[in-house]
Amino acid sequence: MAHALIPTIRSHAEAAAGPLALVVSDVAIQAHRQPLVVIVAIRRLDGGDVSIVDCETLSHRLGALLDDAELFTTAFVLEVSSPGLSENLANDRDFQSFRGFPVELHCQRQGHHDVIHGTLMGRDENVVRLNCKGRIIRVPRGDVLQVRLTTGEFG
Repeated sequence: MAHALIPTIRSHAEAAAGPLALVVSDVAIQAHRQPLVVIVAIRRLDGGDVSIVDCETLSHRLGALLDDAELFTTAFVLEVSSPGLSENLANDRDFQSFRGFPVELHCQRQGHHDVIHGTLMGRDENVVRLNCKGRIIRVPRGDVLQVRLTTGEFG
């Protein structure tokens, strides 16, 4: 069950993040820890990498807002960080960065859903290319539903 304070904390975090061109992607509370831990994951509005300075700046602003709001009766730790890498590849930068990595490509072809496992070779305007056991597979981009990073442990 989600902690009751998450919507309020998210609201404060979004208010502090907006002027910094940051977006709040997740808020969590670890109430079982002593002291209680509030975790806020952020992304840059421009899609760039989240820096330590971004995290530190938001942490100071949000910490002051949470202290002023007096939401907690005991001490708490505020952790602001990037949510890390997503398994789903979404933009050209992802497809360039993870070239050579094992992926799972979901596509809709001829009326049914296929899953293709292979090594990512690249993506252009027309196709996504995978190396499947030495054979290059080209899947039209319009047929691709999702491309996810995997562990590479496939037959």
